Amino acid sequence: MSERDDDIYLESFSLSALKALVSSFKILLRNPILHLSIFALATVPLSLLLFSLSISSRPIESKIYSLEALAIVAPTRFEARQIWKESREETVSLLRYKALFCLPSYLLSLIATITAVNSTALTYDGKLANFDTAVKAVRLTWKRPLVTSIYVYGITCAYSILWRMLAAVLDTPILKLAVFAVASVLEVYAMAVLSVGMVVSIIDDRFGLDAIRVGSNLMEGRRFCGWVLSGCLVLISFFIGSELEALIEGQDTSSGWSSFSVSPVMMYGGYKAGLICLFGFVVLWSYIVTTVFYCDCKRRHASRRESELVTV
Repeated sequence: MSERDDDIYLESFSLSALKALVSSFKILLRNPILHLSIFALATVPLSLLLFSLSISSRPIESKIYSLEALAIVAPTRFEARQIWKESREETVSLLRYKALFCLPSYLLSLIATITAVNSTALTYDGKLANFDTAVKAVRLTWKRPLVTSIYVYGITCAYSILWRMLAAVLDTPILKLAVFAVASVLEVYAMAVLSVGMVVSIIDDRFGLDAIRVGSNLMEGRRFCGWVLSGCLVLISFFIGSELEALIEGQDTSSGWSSFSVSPVMMYGGYKAGLICLFGFVVLWSYIVTTVFYCDCKRRHASRRESELVTV
């Protein structure tokens, strides 16, 4: 290996996750108008939809859990069947209600992903990124991330089901805890790979499993850094989710569909509005962080290939 190769590898290992996070903030501040537009038009509405869904659906979810628990201890089979029937009806209604949020949430998420990734990649390369380039990116590339997101969702669901099934067949709490710990570590890494795969599907002419494979290959030598970045974003999201859970528990004093009168307007005051905006910012920032990580990995792979060609 040449001296230049040594320098490249040393530089690759010296770039920490902290530097990637700092770079993402620099890019965020380099084009504040565009990122503020994405924040206001896509990620905040997305955050508001998700928060509204979580708060408004919690009472009926609690009712379903209560009905299921009651059916198990029902004194007669007739009463148990009636309770299970009511539980199924409430479940179907809940699924229909959540389906109303599915399409707008997905569209906002797709738009936010494409615009944030495209603007970050252009800014990283020193090119001009504006509202027109963001709209053009959505118009030209939406099919590839759409297909890739379906694969991402399928892989995520399959992984979640798999490790929960494995934990269910284990008897001892220690083994269950061990499975949970290992699964959590692997899940954070999988999130990093899948996120980079989504970036690949937007910037490169790849989609589906091919985009995920390319993203995984680009992470070679930087996998731990990707895991750390993904873990940081997961921890921040976990904090916001915990705060939201506390708010929901504080409001969950009634049950039934009458509780769905909780409107988004009621969430605008004080701490709730702050959580909505914070989560919207985290969503936008996560796209920027992942794109910066992708661009850096791609640049280093290109430098490595050039050094190998020079050596040959």
